[in-house]
Amino acid sequence: MSTSNTFIAAAATLLTAAAGAQPVVGPQKRVDPNNVSNAAVNETTMSATDANPDHIVGGWNDYRSNIKSFFSLSTDRGATWNDFAIRPPAPHQSSVEGDPMAAHDHRDGTLYAGAMSFAGNGGIYVARKDPGSNTFNPSVMARISGSVDKGWMCVGPDPADLHNPSKSIVYVAYNQGLIRSTDKGQTWTTPLAIAGGSIGFLPRLGPSGTLYILYWDWSNGIWIRTSTNGGASLTPAVRVATRLDVWGVDGTRFPGSFRVPPLAYLAVDPNDETLYVVYFDTTQISGGNRDVDLYFTRSANGGANWTTPKIINGDAGNPKADSFFPWIEVDRTGRIGMLFYDTRHVEQNDNTTYAWIDAYYSYSENKGDTWNEVRLTPASWSSQYDGNGGGFVGDYLGMAQAHGPAGSYFWPLYLSGQGNQPHMYTHKIYHPCPGDFNADEAINTLDLLDFLNAWNSHDPRADINKDGAWNTLDVLAFLNLYNAPCP
Repeated sequence: MSTSNTFIAAAATLLTAAAGAQPVVGPQKRVDPNNVSNAAVNETTMSATDANPDHIVGGWNDYRSNIKSFFSLSTDRGATWNDFAIRPPAPHQSSVEGDPMAAHDHRDGTLYAGAMSFAGNGGIYVARKDPGSNTFNPSVMARISGSVDKGWMCVGPDPADLHNPSKSIVYVAYNQGLIRSTDKGQTWTTPLAIAGGSIGFLPRLGPSGTLYILYWDWSNGIWIRTSTNGGASLTPAVRVATRLDVWGVDGTRFPGSFRVPPLAYLAVDPNDETLYVVYFDTTQISGGNRDVDLYFTRSANGGANWTTPKIINGDAGNPKADSFFPWIEVDRTGRIGMLFYDTRHVEQNDNTTYAWIDAYYSYSENKGDTWNEVRLTPASWSSQYDGNGGGFVGDYLGMAQAHGPAGSYFWPLYLSGQGNQPHMYTHKIYHPCPGDFNADEAINTLDLLDFLNAWNSHDPRADINKDGAWNTLDVLAFLNLYNAPCP
C-alpha cells in the first residue's frame, strides 16, 4: 500500500472510530422556567435548524391556566429557555388549545409553531419565527374547523423549484387531511384527504422535495402515502408494518393508569432519502404482563418496500419493562437519534397504579443496524407526579436536530415528574465531527494541541489507525481530518 493510501486508510479509521464514540450529553435543563405553579405539562414537540442551531423552539400542552399550548425559545443553543403561550387569533381562542407542533426550514432558519383550538370556531393555528428574530409573529388560522384532531407539521423544498430556498412549502397533516402553505404560513389550502378512520398523521420531507405521511389505522396497520408534486396529490397507501397487538388510546398494556396511543414515527435521511419508522408493540405476554418493545423498519426505495421490523431497545425480553413514545430524527451525517420512555429500572406489573419512568436517548450510526442507549433522567420518576394524578404523561414526545459548525446536535424534550413536580426537560446532546477532538463545539488550534498532547502521552484516542502505535501516520491522518470540512 502506498504512503498516501495509508494516510487515507488511517483517516477512514478515525472517521469510523469517531462515529462510534459516545456523544457529549449536556446537563438536564428545565424548559418551562415560568411554570412556577408546577402545573401539568405533556405532549412535546421540538425543532431547530441547520441554518441557525443557536435557536431552538419546544412546545407542550400546559395546564397552568386552562389548557394552552406553551412554547419555549432558546437563542443560545439550549443553555437557557423562556416559555410563553402561543394562542390563536382572538375569535378562535378556547379553553382547550393543545396538540402542539413545531417545524423548521433547515435552508433559511425559519421556525414554525402551531397547535389546535378545540372549539366550534377553533381549528389549526400556526405562528412563524423569522430567521434571526427572537419572537414569533402573530399566529394565523391555517384551518377553521370544530372537529380537528392531532396534527404534525413539516417544512421543506418545493419539488418544482428544488434549489430555491425562498420556495419552501409548509405542510400540516391531521385527521381531516393535508393542508399546505407556499407563502411561509400566511395562507393555506383546503384539506386533501389522506385516510379516513386513521390518526397520527406525521408528515416528513426528503431532500428531493417528496412528502411522506405516516399514520395508524386504529387497527393493526401502519401506512404511508407520498406526494411528489408539493402535496397536490398523494400516491396510494403502502403498508409499512402489521402490528402484533392492537389497543386504543389507553394504557392497558402498561403499568400506571395513563393512556399510551400506539402511534408510529417517521424520519428521512437527508442524504440518500432512506426512510426510517419506529413504533412500539407487544412482543410477549408473561405472568399477565405485556412486554412492549420498540420496533424499527426502513425503506431504501421511497417507501415501496420495507425491511422486516426488528426490536431495537436494550431491555427487550423483559415483560416487566416497557419502551414507548419514541421520536426519531436523522442528522446531516445520516446518524439516527431517538428519544423514548422506558420502565426498565423498576420492576413493575401492568396492573400497578403508577409507573416508574425514565427518558432515554438512543442513536445509530449504521442505518439502524445497531443502537447505543443513554439514560437521560437522573432517576426514575413516578407517573403519580405527572400533574394529572397519574392519568396523562403523553401522548407522544418530540426532539429537535440541527448540524452546527463542528458537529451535530439533538435536543430531546420530555416530561419528568422528578422531585414530585411535573416539568419539561431537555439536554444538549452533541456528536462532534472528527476534527473537533476536544468536543468543545469548535474546530480550531485547541483541537490540534489536544490531539498532540494525547499523541505524546499515548492516549488511545490518538492512535488513529488503531495499530497500537503512536507515530506520524496518526498525526498525518488527524491533520487530514482537521483540515477537511465538517460533514
